[in-house]
Amino acid sequence: MLVDEKRYTVQEFEQVAALPENADRMFELINGEIIEVSPGTTRNSEISYRIAILVHQFCQEQQIPFYVSGGDGAYRIGDHVIAPDFAYKRTPMSAEYPDPVPPAWAVEIISPSDKATSIREKRQIYRDAGILLWEVYPQTQLVDIYAPSQTERTVSADGVLDGGAVLPGFSLPVQQLFTA
Repeated sequence: MLVDEKRYTVQEFEQVAALPENADRMFELINGEIIEVSPGTTRNSEISYRIAILVHQFCQEQQIPFYVSGGDGAYRIGDHVIAPDFAYKRTPMSAEYPDPVPPAWAVEIISPSDKATSIREKRQIYRDAGILLWEVYPQTQLVDIYAPSQTERTVSADGVLDGGAVLPGFSLPVQQLFTA
């Protein structure tokens, strides 16, 4: 849901988001537009939590710092503010809103109600910032991978995902995302 048609800066966005009437609302700033984010499905939320749990286990085993957030965590990425469904970074999370340090890796769980233009806009923001992006499509059990300096690839339900240069050695069978 678009709030209005004015183009906002990050500073103006922060002021709008901080208004008392917006305390319980979630927004993103994409290409200067403030967009209200609707709550997702519990199924999609479960997928992002599965990723977080598996990344946490891997990081503990490898003694790697573990800093992740879910859909409520917003990041400043250039002139945008995005709240990925899952995000990983190598530095501690910030108490600032939005977090001024972008994640190294983001996951977007794509719903049938997501608009293709919105998906493309966010994808381009992540790619321009050099962020590893997984777009997870639960309905088809496919994951599109956008890794910096690499060609896009799609991994099917019988394939295996990896953490690439962001989290070397991390792997995740795609089927694990979709089964209990």
